[in-house]
Amino acid sequence: MDDNLLDKFKEHIREDDMEDSMLFFYLEQGKRYVQNATGGQSEYLIIMCAGIFYEYRTAEKDLEDALNALTPFFVQEVYCNDEEN
Repeated sequence: MDDNLLDKFKEHIREDDMEDSMLFFYLEQGKRYVQNATGGQSEYLIIMCAGIFYEYRTAEKDLEDALNALTPFFVQEVYCNDEEN
């Protein structure tokens, strides 16, 4: 995994004490979610999604609501990528 992405994620969630392997799990989930939603790997969306997975790791309904709130960002990412191609 890109150490730079891990460092950015740690800064985003303000977490330095958690084991990197757990943070890696949230980043991987974020990557999969963004890939499925947009067909790409936008770093800021990965970090945002990983942060949501980290923050809402126990509350399923809250997790769903938080991810749904990102829909405009996913739409914008897909739209911008379509315009570039």
